[in-house]
Amino acid sequence: AAAAAAAAAEAASMEGEVPGWILQLLLSKCQPSDVARCACVNRRWRLAASDDSLWKDFCSRYFDVSETLDLLQRPCASFKETFDKWHADFYMYPSSLVVRAKRCWQTLTQWMESNFPDVVKSLLPGASQEELDEVEKELGWKLPMPVRLLYQFCNGQETPWSDFDEDHVAAGGRQNYIGLLGGYDFYHHLVNVHLLPLPQVLAFTQHFLPRWGIRIASNHVLIAASCNLNKFFFLNCNDGTVHVGTKKLVADGEMIPCVPPLQNPATNENCLGPQDDMLRWLEEYCLSLQNGMFRVRKNDGLWSISLFPENEPFCTEAVTCGVQVRCSAVFVPELSTLAEDDHNGDDDENDKYLFCYSVRMRLLPSGMGSTQHSLVSCQLSRRHWIIRADDEVISEIHAEAVIGMFPLLQSGGKTFIYASCSSLTSSSGSIEGDFTFVPGKYVSYLWRAHD
Repeated sequence: AAAAAAAAAEAASMEGEVPGWILQLLLSKCQPSDVARCACVNRRWRLAASDDSLWKDFCSRYFDVSETLDLLQRPCASFKETFDKWHADFYMYPSSLVVRAKRCWQTLTQWMESNFPDVVKSLLPGASQEELDEVEKELGWKLPMPVRLLYQFCNGQETPWSDFDEDHVAAGGRQNYIGLLGGYDFYHHLVNVHLLPLPQVLAFTQHFLPRWGIRIASNHVLIAASCNLNKFFFLNCNDGTVHVGTKKLVADGEMIPCVPPLQNPATNENCLGPQDDMLRWLEEYCLSLQNGMFRVRKNDGLWSISLFPENEPFCTEAVTCGVQVRCSAVFVPELSTLAEDDHNGDDDENDKYLFCYSVRMRLLPSGMGSTQHSLVSCQLSRRHWIIRADDEVISEIHAEAVIGMFPLLQSGGKTFIYASCSSLTSSSGSIEGDFTFVPGKYVSYLWRAHD
């Protein structure tokens, strides 16, 4: 394109026989590097190649940038200067990959600003090329290209080192629940996952992985961890795949892949295969946040992102006589195992796959939607669960209350939420059943709805 443009210039007189709009059109079809070469033809071409509308289009096309701001949101004098700065930071990456990573972080940040501002405050500015090079030098191996790119946009979350201190955690110290990647809790098992910044990636990798054996210490890094140090995510730097540790992590280095392989990677020009697993992992999480699958909830006075799904088909809902019940489940890898033989010691066969589930109950106000009822209040009396692994019934439960509580629901009042868990012998299964409520008050020891 540059050669053709130069030839056209040579054929025309230096007085400007090439109409301005044709010249502008020619330059818009060129690569930015070719436009820079065309600027050397003569003064008129240099002025045309410096037109800021041209570089505005390049900023949008190559970096999805629409304002004269650099990566750190510092103002630039023109779109030409803006392009130069973004190009200096990202020239080594395919532009399509840069746009994907930028949009991913932009989506995450915008959602957090609207729904969980405390997380935004914890996000760190992007890492420099020098910082990334230093981490790779310390590790002794290279990070996958898409991972370097992600950390250039955001260097994880700023989380106090004391929050991950093993003695502090063991002593039951208060934790930081503003993990970017959310979590869940049931009984005394609480998970809230933070995306680690590079200094903690390096420190955690060097501290924990040698304890867990060479099987996972070779070319793996720890990229995310729960504040309670009970769930860990790893990046395999050889192939870029992302894994999560199971309950056999410490003993056997067992991990489960987090990102399913693409069915037809060759047909997706923006996909780099497993190398961009971490980016695809975050993109899928962004999509779940955007469509309302995951929401921010308050638990014990603290807000966090709940990974209990809120949308069908992963969340089911039933309304009977104004009582609305919503249920969803989450696989708990850190308390599950893939091992074929897991019957030693205290392990039970049913502990192979553990799922936790959340149940949300409330009494809808009469007239809400198609709901018509005369209840002012009602109280839970009994529960009935049928638990299946695949299609086989493995347990049936008839009992009073839920986790020792008899929630009293008020019409239009707040939602009662409880979580429990169930272990299965297979990776697929179901829990179904029903709750029995009675009008008014059933027993004197109540649970009352809270925020």
